[in-house]
Amino acid sequence: MFLELHFLFLSLSTILLFTWFIVPYFYLTDFVMAQGLSETDASTIISTIGATNTVGMILLGWAGDYPWMNVTKVYAICLVGCGICCAIMPLFISSFWSLIVIGALFGLFFASNFSFTPAILVELIPLDRFTTAYGLMLLCQGIGNLLGPPLAGWVSDLTGFWDLSFYLAGFWIVLSGVFIGLIPFTKNRLLWGAGQLEIERESVRS
Repeated sequence: MFLELHFLFLSLSTILLFTWFIVPYFYLTDFVMAQGLSETDASTIISTIGATNTVGMILLGWAGDYPWMNVTKVYAICLVGCGICCAIMPLFISSFWSLIVIGALFGLFFASNFSFTPAILVELIPLDRFTTAYGLMLLCQGIGNLLGPPLAGWVSDLTGFWDLSFYLAGFWIVLSGVFIGLIPFTKNRLLWGAGQLEIERESVRS
């Protein structure tokens, strides 16, 4: 599957997203408290991210069922928005209400991963390989979750500031959205060589 460019881009996007999305969850509390906000304020911001993430999964999942919804394009846009929200957090780090709004948008945009990834896989992979493909996506998520916290912490220790971790997280999450945006242009291409795609093999067997 990884030889198919569309699946490779989806996998790379997932690794990048799950490596860096964790930065606000892990480090935003300490960051805002260092700028003078209270622990209650920090907890409220994190809770807002979680609440809009939950609502977003429901709303985006509902919208994704409609035939007019291009889930690949919307997912790409959501990831770009998610990355921008992460990158601008340091610019408003001492403003509670600004962080509430940015955090709410971050949670909503990030929800698109859970709502749209299965739908995109169904378009790219035959149904009898869906379980394998989704398992590989979960593996990519796990790799990202293992890499993200120590990497962001190392950047912070190296620079002495949290800002760069958020800027890098924003950049890489935006890049993960770019990878998703490239999927429609790579649906019938292999990484190298020639051969049938997984979904073409299924059509032949049918």
